[in-house]
Amino acid sequence: MNFLNSLNGKRPTWAEVDLNRLERNFLALRRFLPEHVKIVAVIKADAYGHGTIPVAQRLAKLKVDMLAVAILEEAICIRQAGIRCPVLLLNGFWPGQEDEIIRHELTPAIYRLQLLDQLEQAASSAKRNVAYHLKINTGMSRLGVELEEALMFLQRGVKSSWAHCEGVYTHLSSAEDPQNPSNEAQIRRFREILTFAEQSGIRVGWRHAANSAGILNLKQSWLDAVRPGLMLYGVNPLQTPAELSINPVLSWKTRVMQVRSVKSGSAIGYGNTYTVRRDSMIAALPVGYTDGLLRSLSNRGQVLIHGRQAPIIGTISMDLTLIDVTQVTSAQVGDEVVLIGKQGDQEIRAEEVGRLAGTIPYEILCRIGSRVPRIYIDGSGSS
Repeated sequence: MNFLNSLNGKRPTWAEVDLNRLERNFLALRRFLPEHVKIVAVIKADAYGHGTIPVAQRLAKLKVDMLAVAILEEAICIRQAGIRCPVLLLNGFWPGQEDEIIRHELTPAIYRLQLLDQLEQAASSAKRNVAYHLKINTGMSRLGVELEEALMFLQRGVKSSWAHCEGVYTHLSSAEDPQNPSNEAQIRRFREILTFAEQSGIRVGWRHAANSAGILNLKQSWLDAVRPGLMLYGVNPLQTPAELSINPVLSWKTRVMQVRSVKSGSAIGYGNTYTVRRDSMIAALPVGYTDGLLRSLSNRGQVLIHGRQAPIIGTISMDLTLIDVTQVTSAQVGDEVVLIGKQGDQEIRAEEVGRLAGTIPYEILCRIGSRVPRIYIDGSGSS
């Protein structure tokens, strides 16, 4: 059966998510950390574009200590899939969501007194205990209670009959740069609060500060738990090689839909932003910025075809992208094209795409849209 007859009506643009690599990355991290350090796996934003439920199911199977998402809707999706491990809501909750938090046995972040009052009231009405993690602002000045308020919040948690402060955490603003003095300042402030709490007889079981970059750069920030996100998916958040060996979990692929010859001097794409300087072969791909191929990669990005790099030329449009395959003389309709991933001995990583697009690999992965189907490789290597 030839390529065109094998599509079954589907557009040939897809992402492959290798759950085997996810597992290997997780187990490598588990070995890297001291035995007492718990793992809070961050799977917000559809597991950074990898798919919330398949990722959560694999991590739950591996006995992850806790999962972390941003919003209630993400957490409910996990519970509806039958996943019962603890789930932390990093962004807390909005008024009116307290009952759902208690019903689904979720653990919200608390960073305002109003949230604590609402959670306590809802738990009291339901006659069910609920745990939360107190978020403290140590210097990022995003979410979190201020340092001078932290001890009061902790004391309030001790006195509560229904809402129990299970953990305390903060977020490092510059963990990617180990030389940035803000790292030590934030860690010092956080440890001071923890010391004050212990001196007041307040003990919590989860104390965490390190994200992926903090895990790799700042071992002094590990404490009782860490919050890996990007590194679980095999992407290095640092500008230097990581001490821990991890491999990308996601590959993004498409196929050639047309090949045409164009004469020297021909303009390409919207706005005529590219003009060929020789007689050339141009291939059209069924993928565009709606799918997450950022428009800023126009005339800058690269793809892989037949194990060779080919440049993106012209302006990336909503559904289509053009590449120059003049050097790939055998290119034809149906050929596989790799946007992120390996082909032969060549590889394009999300980190590289991020640099070319003027952004970070987080955005590159999270922008891969919902109309790009994910194909999952399971433990046996089948999809």
